[in-house]
Amino acid sequence: MITFSANDAKNRFGELIDTALQEPVSITKHNRRSVVVMSESQYQNLTHTKHEELKEAVTAGFDQLDRGEVSKLTADEIAEEVLQEYLAEKS
Repeated sequence: MITFSANDAKNRFGELIDTALQEPVSITKHNRRSVVVMSESQYQNLTHTKHEELKEAVTAGFDQLDRGEVSKLTADEIAEEVLQEYLAEKS
């Protein structure tokens, strides 16, 4: 992922947009990642994937309940597990 400082992003905004249309761009402020800029299609794909994975997880959870199985994980632990699986797939 290409990184721009906040100052560079401001001064080279056109280049930032052109780059973000090809791949996500990290923007740093005070040498720390602050935001990521990406194309609309990348954002839509990310959102769609996230929603599909969430639907699958919820469906699997209801299937477990229907079978009388109860998860010992908290909602936060389940969400973290789903997030980690997603990030591992994208690596």
